[in-house]
This record gives sequence, C-alpha cells and structure tokens, in this order.
Amino acid sequence: MKKTKKEIFQDVVLTIIRPLVHIWMFFDMKVKINKGEGVNFKTKKPYIMLANHTYLFDVVQVPLRWKVASYVVASQTLFTIQPTKFLFTHIAHIIPKSKGASDLRTARGLISAVKKGYPILIFPEGNSTFYGSTKYIEESTMKLIKKLKVDVITCNVKGGYLSKPRWATGKRKKRRAELNYELTITKEELKEMPMDEIRSKIHKALYNNDYDYQRMKMIKHPGKTLAEGLENVIYICSECKAINSIKTSGNNFECTQCNTKGYVDEYGFLHGFKFDNLFEWDKYQKPFKGEVEKEVIKSSGFLNFLRFEDDARIPVGEVELIYKEGKFYFSGALDEIVELKDIRNPVITLRRDLSFDYGDRHFIIKLNRFGASLLRVAQNKY
Repeated sequence: MKKTKKEIFQDVVLTIIRPLVHIWMFFDMKVKINKGEGVNFKTKKPYIMLANHTYLFDVVQVPLRWKVASYVVASQTLFTIQPTKFLFTHIAHIIPKSKGASDLRTARGLISAVKKGYPILIFPEGNSTFYGSTKYIEESTMKLIKKLKVDVITCNVKGGYLSKPRWATGKRKKRRAELNYELTITKEELKEMPMDEIRSKIHKALYNNDYDYQRMKMIKHPGKTLAEGLENVIYICSECKAINSIKTSGNNFECTQCNTKGYVDEYGFLHGFKFDNLFEWDKYQKPFKGEVEKEVIKSSGFLNFLRFEDDARIPVGEVELIYKEGKFYFSGALDEIVELKDIRNPVITLRRDLSFDYGDRHFIIKLNRFGASLLRVAQNKY
C-alpha cells in the first residue's frame, strides 16, 4: 500500500522540525531514556508502541527518538481547537478517536498505516492519569494488537505525573521523567499467544504508580501553588467524609467542614490528612458514589457543542450546571435538562472539560470546579 502525497509531505516536515521539537522538550522536562534489548530507534519496520499516559507532553516525548514518525491516536476533540487542529491535520500523523468509545474508523486507519510501513503509537488508557497510576486499558487495544501482527513495543513512563500533575493549576520546577522502552511481544510470539496472555503482558509492562516511583527517587518539584487544583480531584474528605469540601490556596489545602488542614510538600506528597497520595485517596473515595449521587453539585462553566463532521467547535456560552437526582440541569446560555441515563461516553478531557454525547449533540463544558464528582455521578468506568 503506497503512501499518499500528503503523508510524504508530512514525513519531510516532521524530519525538518524534529531538532526544534527536541529543543522544546529539553526545556520542558529532563528525560532519562532506558532502552531494552531488541528496541531499535532506527528501525524502518512497522510496529505498535503502547505507552502509559502520565502527563500532557508524553505524547511528544515517547515517539521523539524514533527515526520513522509514528501515526498517533489522539482524541477527536483536539481536532476542534487551534493550534492542535492545524498541527494534527497538516503536520503530524494523527488518527482521531472518540474518547471512551470503540471506534472502527480508528482501527481501519491504524491498519492502513501499518500496511504503508508506518509504526503506530497508542496510549491505551485514553486519558492521562489524574491520580498517579495506570488505569483502565481499552479491551479493543488487545484485539488490534492481535490483528496487526507486528512487534509490540511498550514505553513505561515514570515520573511525569508528579512533575506535571494533570489536575494542577500551578507549575512545578525541576521536572523529570523516565522513559523505559521494551520489546514486549515479538510478531513471532504474537502468532500463537492467546488473548489472555497478551492482556497480562501489556498490563504488566504499562503499569506504573508514580507515588511508588517517587518514594524510591525522592525528586524535588518545588513550587508556590502545589496544592491548587486538588479541589477538582478530591471529592470526599478523608477525615469527615464531607463531599466537595476541599479548598486550596498556594501549597495548602483544607476541609471546609471539619477544618482539617494540610499541605503538599516539594516531593508531591500530602500531609495533614489520612492519605499522603492521591492514588490511595481515590481508592478511598470511589465507593462513595452512592453518597455523591444524593448530593446537589453545582458548577459554572463555558459550554461548546462539537460538530465532528467538519471538526467545528460551536460556542454556546456561560452556563450554570447543577447535578440533582440523576439529571444535569443547564441554565444560562442553555436551558435544558439532561437525563444521565441517556448520555453516552462521559469523560473529562484536558484538566476539567466534561464532555459527553446526548442525542445527536456532543457537549463539552469547561468546568470551574468539581470535575471529578460530576464525572463520578455520570459513569463508573474511570
């Protein structure tokens, strides 16, 4: 299968700008590379590379050292905003995927890319981690691996989460990440390997808990606003079980109900509450879904509708979103009641953008607060 003229043009442009991207990434974060046996950055053979998703720019760092530019799977919502729309459409090799949904079009695009000799890169969690550990991996990824019949390379990214936490509104200094590349399954092994074994190998190769990694490395990430943003991911107080009661300022945070006070240290660990990390805190708060569903949750935000036929983002305006008894109540620029039982593919994109399908429309609301609890009442997957 031959490459298109557009693909050949993109290959040339990507080769030209690669040194500039290296410089950009050098100043963003210092990265240590560990290359396992059988991993060849100069290979021209197609392969599938899988990586855990720890921070925003690992999508740039992971494929950067490979000579042949990969086709990368990215959220379709990113095609609706500039400058990513221009970059994804005209410069990089990108295949869109609807977050949270199985997409046959995506699979066909990846199969076509491999037939043309391209490697492909997938972050099978679909979302970068909010709580520091590798999460749900789409089952469709395992089926795709079996179908493609090429080498499976994994890149386990460590350290990126605490360097640039997805929830954080403030920057950290001295950012570090470690990229560990392994040839996890050869194409010869893949022929006879049962699906359960593929699944087990991939899960083992990609699993990472950045808090465990940090306990070994103890890398300092100083900053002046280390706690800000926690109120968007912690929705149950570990001390009094109050819902959406966390308030942050600078490096400090507190519960407005029981007045417990804490802080985030320069290593990323929490102090003053029951848990010193968000991984354990999230495990604690997830069983409270029933209690959260009984609450009234309010957040303002800016609503857009996405139109994927032409990758357009249609502004609606400022809205007040209220969750109550299984429904989203919109007021302001949109006056509508949305039944949660009728929405599809609810997910948080970027830091706090709640998106979901409802009828023939795709909602995306840039929330001002309480993203995690609003997502929790809408789904059980993440």
